[in-house]
Amino acid sequence: MDAESTTPIRLTVDEIGPDQDNRALARLVSDAGDQVTIPLRLLPEGTRVGDVLRVDFSPDPDERDIRRQRIAELQRRLFGSH
Repeated sequence: MDAESTTPIRLTVDEIGPDQDNRALARLVSDAGDQVTIPLRLLPEGTRVGDVLRVDFSPDPDERDIRRQRIAELQRRLFGSH
């Protein structure tokens, strides 16, 4: 299934408020009632309660490979070559 044929996930901004460290968080709720709380800074500027956001989860194989390489290099430095 390609990215163009998938239905985007829609999340409604249900609440915006501070966490215990006074950082702004947004609680997002899906149409099915699933909830996720994320830092408000990760959402588009000007996001407000009641806004509906489309979410697209898509793989990033290039970034995955870069991160795997960094981890492997760190492991070699920490534990030596195997």
